[in-house]
Amino acid sequence: MPDHLPSEPQEGNIEYKLKLINPNHERFKRLVSQMQWRLREGLGEAIYEIGVEDSGLLLGLTPEELSLSMATLKLMARQLGASLTVIREKNIGEGDRKVAEVLVRKVPDDQYSIELRIAVLGSSDVGKSTLLGVLTRGQLDNGRGCARLNVFRHRHEVYSGKTSSISIQTMGFDSHGNVVDGTCTRSRDYDDVDICSQSSKIVNFIDLAGDQRYIHTTAFGLSGYCPHYVMLVVSAFCGLSAMDEEHLSLARAVDLPLLLVVTKTDLATPQQLMYTLASLRAALTAPPLKKLCACDRDSSPLLMPAISKAILPDLR
Repeated sequence: MPDHLPSEPQEGNIEYKLKLINPNHERFKRLVSQMQWRLREGLGEAIYEIGVEDSGLLLGLTPEELSLSMATLKLMARQLGASLTVIREKNIGEGDRKVAEVLVRKVPDDQYSIELRIAVLGSSDVGKSTLLGVLTRGQLDNGRGCARLNVFRHRHEVYSGKTSSISIQTMGFDSHGNVVDGTCTRSRDYDDVDICSQSSKIVNFIDLAGDQRYIHTTAFGLSGYCPHYVMLVVSAFCGLSAMDEEHLSLARAVDLPLLLVVTKTDLATPQQLMYTLASLRAALTAPPLKKLCACDRDSSPLLMPAISKAILPDLR
């Protein structure tokens, strides 16, 4: 969480609240109605920033004030049949004042679960399939490509190590943000159908081909599967390639929020990593893309459209 947030958006699913302490009956009804509207805007999810002014200034609350505000927030969510998950807390200053970021989730009445689709782009050999194999199976790669074997669909993909088709990998989360099926390890007795039936939120990763020969397949997957977000995977060791730039152009064409993941940082020297990040920042902030760059706690770039300033939600 940064030291200062943008001003509270009038639309969308993000709500700032300085404190929620003992509201009267009328005030409580308005707060519940406001939460219902934010949930509708976020298709079943809303983000509450507690201890933050409407201007985005992080003032923080004392432990007692934060506890009372969270109790009120839980009552509001209970009125709507929603669940709460504290995403993160941040200390303000040198005292004991804190701000909290809370995820409110309610599955819409006409749905079994909330679905999030993320298209995965990037040139070949950057580790897209390996990354998805580790995320959805919960097992690290052995250095020889074992994680990606669960993602590949054809024998020639196993031999070449390159994705040529569209593969969908599923992760499920319960109402508290915990991964369904514990370590995500698939077995014959536990497949995607079981995960979907037990999840309140489903994240579908659409693994797309990175080789130039399959660019038509990639374009079809990006447009035909209607993803909510695009995740561009770039190798820190190889840097930003021409194919990465072409995929970046495809992402710009569909006008979707963009998430950047840098892989193979263990193979790259510090100079290579800095050069890759600098080239990415230059490509993303230059016209006509003009993306805003932010960094998470691990200094991984998080990219948001400059026009809407929409913040990518927590996957959970």
